[in-house]
Amino acid sequence: MEVQIGQEIYNLLSEKAIFRIKDSTLIIADLHLGKAQHFRKNGISIPPISAQKDYEILKRLILKYNPLRIILLGDLFHSSHNVEWTIFCDFVNAFKHIEFVLILGNHDILEIHHYKSVCLTLIENTLEEGDLILSHYPLQNFPSDKINIAGHIHPGIALYGKGKQRLQLPCFYFYKNQFILPAFGSLTGLQLIGRTKETSVYVIAENKVIEI
Repeated sequence: MEVQIGQEIYNLLSEKAIFRIKDSTLIIADLHLGKAQHFRKNGISIPPISAQKDYEILKRLILKYNPLRIILLGDLFHSSHNVEWTIFCDFVNAFKHIEFVLILGNHDILEIHHYKSVCLTLIENTLEEGDLILSHYPLQNFPSDKINIAGHIHPGIALYGKGKQRLQLPCFYFYKNQFILPAFGSLTGLQLIGRTKETSVYVIAENKVIEI
């Protein structure tokens, strides 16, 4: 689905990412790589297939859209260093023609040399581009003529059927001049949000993006 965010046109992707057509930029939030290994180290059994799925989806997006740059809106890696970081390094090194930019999130606690080892461009707080401010946390205060694109929230919405069925789905959430991306990672969960007349919600259902 194409939408206008600020002055530019974006594709909202059912893979829980957005693609800026003008400069071939893919934007994703909250991968939380390494989370399965973190749980296993703490005695919670999580199959590694979840991380494999995330890499497969990201690779498919790269091959389909051929981005020149990928902006990661924080929480790339879930916690302290573990063996899954090597998998991420190998993945990035397979796409040396792409610039990977990481806006640091609250879970990005690795030592700086780990990020630099795969030539990630690091942004500590916000990245400003034209009328956009990209960040991990949704900003509380920013100029009214700017658009904030952020992650962190893991937005989702509950839909109800006539027979009292209840379905929770990830979504893109647009409120005034703030656009929140769903979490890309498979092991992330949802934070349910409400709707008002001032919001636009684009739900992800059955490999489609649908405005509701």
